[in-house]
Amino acid sequence: MPETLANGIHLIVVQSADGSLVVGDSHHYDDSPDPFAPQAVEGLILRHMTELLDVPQPVVTERWVGIYPSGPAEAFAEAPDEATRVVQVTSGTGMSTGFAIAEEVVAGLVGAAAPRHAA
Repeated sequence: MPETLANGIHLIVVQSADGSLVVGDSHHYDDSPDPFAPQAVEGLILRHMTELLDVPQPVVTERWVGIYPSGPAEAFAEAPDEATRVVQVTSGTGMSTGFAIAEEVVAGLVGAAAPRHAA
C-alpha cells in the first residue's frame, strides 16, 4: 500500500459515548506544513475504515487538522529550576508515550525510582 505509507496513514477508530466514531489519521512532515487536509488522504483513511468495519457509508461531520513540532529526539525534558520540569514530545508519539514519560519525569522530580515498563 505505497500511497497509504507515503501519507503516514495509520488507522485509528474510537467510538464515542454517543456512538459516533473518531477516525484518523495521517502524518505529513514539513518545515512549513499546509493547514489543509487533502481530500484524497481522507478518502484513503475512510476506505481503510470501511474495509475493516461495517460502516458502508460513513458521513463526516467534523474535521480536525493537528500541527505539532517534530524533532530528532522522541521527547525532551528540561529542568529550569529544582521544582519545575518542561517536557515536550517531539515525535508524534505523544498519545502512545506521554504517560510513561510523565511517570519517569515525576519519579525523577520526587526522587523515586522510575517505574519499569515491559518491553
